[in-house]
Amino acid sequence: MERILVLILGSVLLVSGATACGSSSKSSSPPAAAGQASSSTASASAGSCAQAGTRKIPKTRLLTDLALTYGAFHRYLYKPYQAGAFHKGASGRTKAIIKAGLASAAIVKLLSNADANAAADPTLCKYVPSISNIKAGLTGLADKIKGGTATSGDVSNLSSQFDQLKNSTGFTLPANASLPGLG
Repeated sequence: MERILVLILGSVLLVSGATACGSSSKSSSPPAAAGQASSSTASASAGSCAQAGTRKIPKTRLLTDLALTYGAFHRYLYKPYQAGAFHKGASGRTKAIIKAGLASAAIVKLLSNADANAAADPTLCKYVPSISNIKAGLTGLADKIKGGTATSGDVSNLSSQFDQLKNSTGFTLPANASLPGLG
């Protein structure tokens, strides 16, 4: 138990430290553009997104952040909920809630990074509203899990939002796609 918590906290600190270091890149854009890139609004208007790329490799960074959030959501929130780990009286409920809380904090941080990366590039700006909706839904789900009032509809709704964002970013391969060299 302690090893897992130390590992999760270490991972969160490592990811947040790496993203903090990565966001201080040299930029020739004025400070107003940097302020616009860090704002996370629910609508992707022309004023909230950069007119030109203000971050290095924003698409790669966006997909990395989204992949980590998707994986953490499914491992620490979706699958434990489906297994009944958050229900009152379940064996290991406290441990599952602690893991879910830590994972939720990491996911919100990663979604904030993804939001900033999407807003930094005009072609990725269309994903800002979806990312903001997932972040708001995750916050609400974490509160419901702590209170013991989460329903399968809440978890499924957030999972479907993740799936829609994943599919719209092109993160999934078509069903008939094969790996090169494997036939």
